[in-house]
Amino acid sequence: ENRMKQIGTDPDIYGRLVKSLAPSIYEMDDVKKGILCQLFGGVNKNLTNATPCRGEINILLCGDPGTSKSQLLSYVHQIAPRGIYTSGKGSSAVGLTAYVKRDPETKDLV
Repeated sequence: ENRMKQIGTDPDIYGRLVKSLAPSIYEMDDVKKGILCQLFGGVNKNLTNATPCRGEINILLCGDPGTSKSQLLSYVHQIAPRGIYTSGKGSSAVGLTAYVKRDPETKDLV
């Protein structure tokens, strides 16, 4: 318990966690940060109209072939066994949903 508190006071804890997640995969720090957020999860919310909003974060990784997407997700699946790992081969057209919108500040599609 004391060791965990000591680690928690480190100002670079986020960087240390990124380096420790799939350490054999390089140059994917932004993706690793997103996966870390997903692993820690969010907070359930009740919206003003009493609609419950789950605090779970889902991830969709898209990119060029050979960029370690599958290896990274396979690593994470080993440390979070409740997660569901799927690829394009294992998913039906009905089973996955994607949402894209334009960021109001950067005007990029996110």
